[in-house]
Amino acid sequence: MNKEWHRLHPMPPKATREQRVVWHAAHAKACACREVPESLKCDVEKQTKIDRD
Repeated sequence: MNKEWHRLHPMPPKATREQRVVWHAAHAKACACREVPESLKCDVEKQTKIDRD
């Protein structure tokens, strides 16, 4: 677990779906200490692809 990344990038309180997708995409790159929730997986994969382009 990347504690420093988590300390610097908390999930916003009452995060919107879009905020959650962006957070989980960044988290998957920086830490990946847990799986992306199934309900967000498709959108996170799209966001990750956008970030790479």
